[in-house]
Order: sequence, then structure tokens, then C-alpha cells
Amino acid sequence: MKAKEGLEKSSSKVLTEISFKEVFPLKEPYAYGAIAKDPETKGLKYIVIEPTLTEEEKKQLNKIVEILRETLDMDLKRITKKEDAEEYLRKAIKEVVKKYKIKLESLSKIEYYIIRDFIYYGKIDPLMHDHMIEDISCDGYNIPVYIWHREYESIPTNIVFEEKELDSFVVRLAYLAGKHISIANPILDASLPDGSRIQLTLGKEVTKRGSTFTIRRFRADPLTIVDLISFNTLTSEMAAWFWFIIEKKANILIGGGTASGKTTTLNSLSAFIPPDSKVITIEDTPELNLPHQNWIPSIARVGFGPSGSAAEITLFDLLKAAMRQRPDYIIVGEVRGAEAFTLFQAMATGHGGLSSIHADSPIAAINRLESEPMNIPRSLILTLNVIAMQTRVRIANKTARRLSHVVELIGMDPVSKEIVINDVYKWDPKLDKFLYSGRSILLERLMERYGLTEDKVNLELERRKTVLEWMVKIGVRRYDAVGKIVREYYMDPERIYEKAKLGLSA
Repeated sequence: MKAKEGLEKSSSKVLTEISFKEVFPLKEPYAYGAIAKDPETKGLKYIVIEPTLTEEEKKQLNKIVEILRETLDMDLKRITKKEDAEEYLRKAIKEVVKKYKIKLESLSKIEYYIIRDFIYYGKIDPLMHDHMIEDISCDGYNIPVYIWHREYESIPTNIVFEEKELDSFVVRLAYLAGKHISIANPILDASLPDGSRIQLTLGKEVTKRGSTFTIRRFRADPLTIVDLISFNTLTSEMAAWFWFIIEKKANILIGGGTASGKTTTLNSLSAFIPPDSKVITIEDTPELNLPHQNWIPSIARVGFGPSGSAAEITLFDLLKAAMRQRPDYIIVGEVRGAEAFTLFQAMATGHGGLSSIHADSPIAAINRLESEPMNIPRSLILTLNVIAMQTRVRIANKTARRLSHVVELIGMDPVSKEIVINDVYKWDPKLDKFLYSGRSILLERLMERYGLTEDKVNLELERRKTVLEWMVKIGVRRYDAVGKIVREYYMDPERIYEKAKLGLSA
């Protein structure tokens, strides 16, 4: 209700013309978002609502902006705290208004637009405040900006850039990322200060509809294993199984298609790594977020110069460096090149390895590993213990993710030389349930290696399942809070289990 009241103040005209499905604040009291049905296409549209300016206010805004561009004596990007930059800009605006005797009906509206454009992300800044948006993309000028929404998926917005405006905005995004883009070098991959990854093209040199940008949002509060259990991406029983084998340094590959949630699952499983283990993550896009203190996050760097290769740091370079740092676990965001061979060598020498791969089945994942450019020998692929396939599906007209297959690599057929796999868990799409095959050969091998009995392992799995279900029940879902309970369980499993058992029975 509060959001709708603020929206009415912001733009009552739009509210009377469109029937909104959902209304929410983005940056109160100035920016609101809404999901509405487009009267023309009949499809959904994401509407950004901001304060309406009269023609006179637009002229005043343009005049103040022009003066500020000429008189500001400080690079706002150098002010590390955004609050300080905002305060500095507000003072500068007031000085301009006073000096040039500009009469304003609403100074706060003018301040909002200037701060939005000078410090933040201009037209798309409200979108950057919506945690439900994963990607923001513009395919050219005079074309609606599209978003990927966690609930509604790909939908257009009411934000449209003109040609020169879009060119300037792309150059500004590059500037905010500390990079340079030009007609001579019109393609850029970089990271924004908040960790979001951007891909930019400038002009019509490589994209005929004009400049483009894609922003892959960085999630500061990532989904955790508790969220995935709540969403039925996997069950608490499956999560407990992963917890046990990850503790024992099993090597795991998460496979799936685009937007299937591979990285999210990879990140959530990493919380099960023992707290004092040394972990090195290697990515080209900063997406992994671990609760561990003994963690080195490594990010690939795009090169400089005309060729784009000068001073480039690849995943392969980072992985080679990681091997010299004696990690207990190495996590590679996604394997797709020469770095895969080094990762598998690390797995073969006793390092715990976790990664993801773009593939639609366990066999397809194995085939990709064997093919160019990874070229992993079949004998080395067997250092991998588990391939878990994740898929994006529609259930009750809503998008969901499911861990559709969990298989173990158990050896090579002596005659056919094919890799033999064992299904451990499989998702039944008709029932939307996960089925256990009745046997985990990996668990049997771990029992033998560590001298554990079947009863002891089953008891431990049941205990961890109880702890996970307790976290779901009491709503412990933030990655630091989940990490804290996992850490406490490793230190005193009996106490945490009893606490969880009591909490579930309450």
C-alpha cells in the first residue's frame, strides 16, 4: 500500500492508464517499479516510475547540469563513499541555484535526477536497485531495455535510449568500470564497482542497431543451500549427501544450460567445505561468495592494447598460480578451455575440486571435457566423482530449477572403454519428486577409505539432514548465517544436532 501511495505521488497519470500486476519501491520516495500488462502486446512489461518534470523544470535541470559540467572541480568517482559524493553534489547544486538565481518548484526532484546521472547509472539506476533483476540489456537505440527477472524472466521495460544518448551511456559505463571504449576498440568486457559484469559495444562497427550493453548483476546476498531446499531445487537428503562427500574432498561438476542456476548451486554447495580449509575460487565473472575466512577469490583480467591480449590474465594463469598456493579446495566458476586440464590434474593430486560446465546431460558433459579445447583424457576424467545436472523447468506456470540427475563416475568398462556411471538421484518431472536409486558407490568407497561402517555413515547423513531441515524451518538463509551453523557443526556436531532436533520437534 505504501509503495502504491508513493507511486501515485510520483506519477498519477501513468497509474490511471495502466493496470499494474505488482507495484514496489526501488528508491523511495522517487523511484518505483511495477509489473504491468502491455495493452499493445498483451505481454508483461516492467515499468519504471520516476518524478514527472514540467517543461520548465526540464529546462532548469538542463541548465544546472550544463553549469555543473563546466564548474565541478572534482572527479566524483574518486570519492569512495557514495554518501559523501551525494553530499558534495547537493552542495554544488545549491550553490549553482543560488549563484544563478534559478527558481525551482522542487529542488529535491532536480537533485534526484542529477545525482542519478552524475554518480549512479542514469536511466537504468532504478533497475540496479531491484534484487529480483539478474540481467539488464540494451540491444540498440530506440529499442526497449530488457531485463531478466527471477520470477517473470525476460521482459521489456519502458526505458528507451536515443542513439547519441546510448553512445554516451556506454562510454560512461566503461568509465565507471575504469576502462576505455572507442570506435577503434568497440568491444569491452569489464566489471562495475559493485561486482556486476558488463559487456559493451560502441556504435555500429560491430552491432548494426547501434551501441549495446549487457549487465550481469552481482548478488551481494547469494542464494544458499537453505534457499535451494526451500525452492525444491534439491531435497535435504540430497544436500546432506553432498555435505558429506564434499567434506571428504569429492570432486564435483555441476552441469546445465544457460540460466539453469549452475553457479548458484555451485556457490551454495561450497558452504559445506570445512571452515579451516584453504579455498581458492577462480572466475572470469565474480559470482561466487563464500563464508570462509581462508578464501582467495581470483578473477581473470581482460587484456589491454589493440589486440586485447597485453597483460591479460586468464583462468589458466590463475589456476597455475593457485596450484602453487597449496589449496585444500579449488573452485572454478565454469570450465571451458585449457584451464580444465590443470583443474583435473589438481583433482588427481588430492585437491578437492568443484566447477560447472555448460552441458545438458552427464554424457554430454563428459563429451565436452574430452573435446576441443579442453581435451581431458578419459583416464583423467575419472578423477571426477560426481556430475550433477541442473535444469530450468516450468512448474504450475512458474519457472523453477531442479537438480535433475546426480551421477557418480565409477570406472571404465574394460571392453568398450566407456566411462561407467551410477545414478544416485533422479528427478521425476511427473511427480516433481526426487528418487534415490538405493546405492551410492562413492559412499561405499569413502567408507572403505576412512574405515567407516554403513550404520555410522547413515546416522551422520540423517544428522546433517536434520540440521538442514532445522535451518529451513527457522529461516536461516543468509550465506554468512548458514556458514556459521555449518562451521559450528564441524566444531561440535552433537550440540548442533541436538539443538536442531529440538527445534524441529517444537
